[in-house]
Amino acid sequence: MLTVFLIFIVLLAFIFLGFPIFMSLLITGILFLTLGGNSLGLTVIKMFGSANSLSLLAIPYFVIAGNIIMKARITDKLVNFADAAVGWLPGGLGHVNVLTSMIFGGIQGSGCADAAAIGGMLIPAMEKQGYDKDYSVAVTAGSSMLSPIIPPSIAMILYSYYTEVPVGRLFMGALVPGILLGILQMGVVYLEYRVRKYDIPRTCFSLKNLLITAWHSLGALMMPLIILSGICFGIVTPTESGVLAILYGLLYGFCISKTLKWSDIPGILIDSAVTTSVVYMTIVGAGVLSNVLVRLHFQAEVQNFAVNTLGSPVLAVLFLIVVFMILGMFLDPTVIIAMFAATVLAIGNSLGFDPIQFGVLMVIIMQLGAITPPVGTFLFISCGVAKLPMEKAVKPLLPYIATVIIVVALAFAFPQLVTWLPGLIYG
Repeated sequence: MLTVFLIFIVLLAFIFLGFPIFMSLLITGILFLTLGGNSLGLTVIKMFGSANSLSLLAIPYFVIAGNIIMKARITDKLVNFADAAVGWLPGGLGHVNVLTSMIFGGIQGSGCADAAAIGGMLIPAMEKQGYDKDYSVAVTAGSSMLSPIIPPSIAMILYSYYTEVPVGRLFMGALVPGILLGILQMGVVYLEYRVRKYDIPRTCFSLKNLLITAWHSLGALMMPLIILSGICFGIVTPTESGVLAILYGLLYGFCISKTLKWSDIPGILIDSAVTTSVVYMTIVGAGVLSNVLVRLHFQAEVQNFAVNTLGSPVLAVLFLIVVFMILGMFLDPTVIIAMFAATVLAIGNSLGFDPIQFGVLMVIIMQLGAITPPVGTFLFISCGVAKLPMEKAVKPLLPYIATVIIVVALAFAFPQLVTWLPGLIYG
């Protein structure tokens, strides 16, 4: 265990020195593999092998689709619809922020894109209306967790790749908990609005306005329905649904909204290539470091402690929550999934959990790292948009962390919250 501790110290040292996460993972992994007397050539083979999978093709497709969506100004339509639907509630734009993230998550599956696109629009708007910066950032960062949970989800695709749990079932299993999490977050928005004693003018509810904005947003709202129904009814695979999302985004941008131009396509492809490269390099780096930990039997020790030492499913889940929250302070959720997904599956199977239920629970828990400093990517992006020091947003984020814990507890106590929909669709 001393070697494992040293590995994490070296990894954190590279991170705090300013190295990108994927480079820190890769250098640390290669360093300890070499010191262990392993062939560098074999390491290179493992590097490329860790990202060589057809199932991972869904990731660049959804990334491209997300970038097309933003260029096609679908986000604007979603915000207008959300404002008409919930902007009149106490909490105003906070509710709009959460609902937009829920719908946006059903389109592109990336929390980073959510924080950037929605935060870029709503954080300045919230500040202009009189909401505090820390409140605006907390809502944005907290609601960004919905995108990797509500399908289609890049995080679920990665978990499926490492565990071979059917991604379609994971998508459907995550839908109800994702919606429940969104509702709880709107509850937090309401309470914060009252506690902070805001008296900010809100949108007046109008059924006519709601119907008009729904009609104008119909093209955008149809996208997640088309993607999910295609997967549910077996018309397309999750990877093919990414292609479908791209085609629909192009159709919407060129023919419906008419805001997309051919000159935008090169920029979309370049941005998508950069984002995808970061994800793939992170997978590669995590794969190399995970190989080191496997050789040291670290994952096996974690599994043994959770299953044999703790013995209780409740204690095992609490243990994993604590472990992933600590790891999430320094590592991106993508890294955690790549390094621990197989271990998590083994723990769940040993404790008698349904693999769909346990997989969804763990992916939700792993997202906590994205809103915890110093590495939390959703928090970092949201703070960057608001020009707010990260430490000032931590306390307002605590209620949103609590909502995740509540959803996990409910899904743990009532497995049907996760298993009902996949069972209904797939039998």
